[in-house]
Amino acid sequence: MSLDPASLHGESRPPRSVAPINVPAVVLAVLAILGAIHWLRTSVLSQADDIWTLLNFALIPGCYADLDQVCALREPWANWASPLSHAFLHGDWMHFGTNAIWLLAFGTPVARRLGAARFLVFSAVGALAGAALFYVLNPALVQPMIGASGVVSALMGGAARFALGSTGRSSSRDVAYAPLLSLRASLMDRTILFFIVIFFVTNLALGSGGGAMFGEPGAIAWEAHVGGFLFGFLSFGLFDPRRQRPIRSV
Repeated sequence: MSLDPASLHGESRPPRSVAPINVPAVVLAVLAILGAIHWLRTSVLSQADDIWTLLNFALIPGCYADLDQVCALREPWANWASPLSHAFLHGDWMHFGTNAIWLLAFGTPVARRLGAARFLVFSAVGALAGAALFYVLNPALVQPMIGASGVVSALMGGAARFALGSTGRSSSRDVAYAPLLSLRASLMDRTILFFIVIFFVTNLALGSGGGAMFGEPGAIAWEAHVGGFLFGFLSFGLFDPRRQRPIRSV
C-alpha cells in the first residue's frame, strides 16, 4: 500500500486524460441564460418593456444620488439589484458574442478548478467589483451600464494566477489543476505580466475612444473591466478549493 502525496495535502488528483473540449455544464448554463435574456429583449419584449428592463436592471450611477428625473422612474429595488443584474444584459448580439467567447475561454478552466457553486459566487462578486469601480469613477453618470464584461474580466484575472504562467504551461496535467501562483510569482512571470500589460493597455485605449472600432463608440465600460480583473487577480486564492500553498518565486 502506498500513500498518495496529494492526499496528504487534501488535494484531489485530476483525471489522467482530458477531452480536447470539456466545457463545464455551469459555463454552458450561464451562456444559455445570457443568450436567452438577450433574445427575449430583442425578439419578444416590446420597446416599452425593453426600456423598463434597461431602466431597472442596468447600473445607473447617478441614480444613487437622484441626479436626474429619469431616476424617479426606476423601481424602488432597482438600485439594489442593478450592481448584479446589469451583467445579464447586453447592448447587441456583437456585445453578447464577444463576452460569450471570452467567458467560454476563461470560464472553462476557472469553473473546472472551482466547481459550479464557487464559480457562480466568484462570477457574481466579479460583477459587483466591476460595478463598484464603475460607480466610483462615474458617480454622476446618468447612463445605463450593462454587460458581463466585469465577470469575464474577473475570470481572466483568476485564470492568470494558475493557467497562464510557466508552471501551468509546463504541466502535463489539465491546466485547471496547475499550481496556484502567489501574487509576487505571478507578477514575475513574463507571460502573465505581458497578459496584464496588454489587458490594461487595451482598456485604456478603449477608454480613450478606441471602442469605436467595435461599433460602440463611447460605450465601453473599461472601468468595469478593470474592477473585475483586479478582483479576480487579487482574490482568486480565497476561492481556490485546492489546499496548497501558492508557488512563490525565488
